[in-house]
Amino acid sequence: MKETALTKEMKMTVPWSDCDAAGISYFPRNFEWYTNSYLEWLKYYGFPYMETFHRNGIAIVCLKADSEYKQMVKPMEEITIYTTLSSLTKTRLQFTYYVFKENGELAAEGFTNHTFVNQNGKPINLQKKLPSVWESLYHTYDSGNGEKNRSETN
Repeated sequence: MKETALTKEMKMTVPWSDCDAAGISYFPRNFEWYTNSYLEWLKYYGFPYMETFHRNGIAIVCLKADSEYKQMVKPMEEITIYTTLSSLTKTRLQFTYYVFKENGELAAEGFTNHTFVNQNGKPINLQKKLPSVWESLYHTYDSGNGEKNRSETN
């Protein structure tokens, strides 16, 4: 796992409701865990979703999601999800996720690609719509990943 200054960990206990009849986590639940984890990431770094985006008429919608199963997770097991903002442009962002069991074994890894959209579902340029949020988000990303090529932000 490549951990950067922009990695946020979220600990949780796997609830029974996230498991199937075989008594292991139902793999589609990973995507719910990823969603909760990136929302925690946004909040932790000063961009609480509802206040920063939703109330300003912006939604962050998922364009693509992937998760690779590594180890089974059982009900009531403690897991930690490490979430990193791995890519940011004026119109899109990507988060990567690593799910670890309490014993340190990697249980899953994945990513989600998102875009910023307006209330009509049309993609927007965050820098144009909310310049102060863009500047702050970009500064957070840039400071956590070192100097980025400015062309990557277009």
